[in-house]
Amino acid sequence: MSDNLHNLYYYANVCHVCKTFGKELPLKRCSSCRMISYCGKVHQKQHWPQHKDLCKVLSDMLDQTNSTCIFGKCQNPCTKLWAKKKSNLMLLVQLKLGRRLEHYEEEMFKFPRVCSTCHDGQSAALKDCKFCPSANFCPLHKTDQIRHTSQCKALRLCFDLDIAGTLFERKSPRHVVPFHKEMAYLPRSIKDFILLYVNENKSLPMSSECQLLYNSEYLTRPLTVLYAIERLKFKIESAINIHVIGANMVEVDGLDIWEILLHWLPSLTTLTIVLIGPELMWGSVKPNVCNYCISKGMWVHIELRNMLYQDYVTSQWYEKPDFLIGYNMGIHECLELGSVKDTWTPCIKTLAEQNCPLVLTSYTLSEAIEEHKKLRIILGDTVTDLCCEINPFSSLRPHRDFETEGVFYQNQFITIYHDLCPASIFNDLKLTQ
Repeated sequence: MSDNLHNLYYYANVCHVCKTFGKELPLKRCSSCRMISYCGKVHQKQHWPQHKDLCKVLSDMLDQTNSTCIFGKCQNPCTKLWAKKKSNLMLLVQLKLGRRLEHYEEEMFKFPRVCSTCHDGQSAALKDCKFCPSANFCPLHKTDQIRHTSQCKALRLCFDLDIAGTLFERKSPRHVVPFHKEMAYLPRSIKDFILLYVNENKSLPMSSECQLLYNSEYLTRPLTVLYAIERLKFKIESAINIHVIGANMVEVDGLDIWEILLHWLPSLTTLTIVLIGPELMWGSVKPNVCNYCISKGMWVHIELRNMLYQDYVTSQWYEKPDFLIGYNMGIHECLELGSVKDTWTPCIKTLAEQNCPLVLTSYTLSEAIEEHKKLRIILGDTVTDLCCEINPFSSLRPHRDFETEGVFYQNQFITIYHDLCPASIFNDLKLTQ
């Protein structure tokens, strides 16, 4: 792999350059920092120009602590404390390094070679999992490999999908849905949708399973909207304006996939998607639609606004939404509602003022429950959801979770609200602003 490709991601138990691993391949670990591995001296030498400045910082820290592992003698299975320790160490290393860590360097701290049970990385007898490149076990916990089997396949899939994404150009499955002249109901799940409408690309040297998982990553966003429309029995007019709140660059990948809404909803001819979030680049996009859409005067217009939602609503670019959705926004992470740094409280109050349906997705059920609690704290106990459940149209592609060291899926849980603000609360909100 070329330099710009092999640095896209990191796995503890593979050669960082060629990404090979397995029981027949003895890896050579960097003798200075002990955090990265190679299949031999050739690839270690190839990567040295990119690794040397971080390696120097790490080896100095090891010398200062007289340790063989940057995490020290850590034998704490507590997930939250372990995640905090990794985050704090990343910040410390960045300060010593004098720059931000590259993405793969962050992953060296998020997914290090330590015991998957007790997080001890000093044991010289750590045994790598033979089937995935992510798990290791110390002598005390070697029997935990049996418990690891529930996550092993998903972690191996993460690796296989990262490899596939590096080698092959990804394309969104945009022109897969036939036009519906009458209202149609979605299949039971995103997998059923893909099997029904998306043909496997046999020209790609990629397994049908990998293709299905990649396609689900694109389709989850528009299909989650369609699922919410069904659950709400939401009436679609000829035009709809959807605000995607708390958006980031994940939502920008595959914008042309939104054309599916024009194909699926018979009365819809004009679709406006406004992505709002401080991490975005400012701009407007008008994706090329299919010839049939062009012949019927149907189009998609997408706007990107790099600002907080409460600022967008008071700006000259604001247009009232018909529908609000936030994908994995992380409202649950706000620990200090009402503090000076709290941007969620004014955002949620602004969402309530739109007086339209709101859909929130999250990675876990506990996150979804916590976010609903926060909405009730801010807006009052009268806020009720239509449903809070597993999203049948979540992505099927696993991603490594540095906090749990398992996996997560985009939009795995969905919470749907008819609106956030009954008239009485709306009047109270106006009075408090």
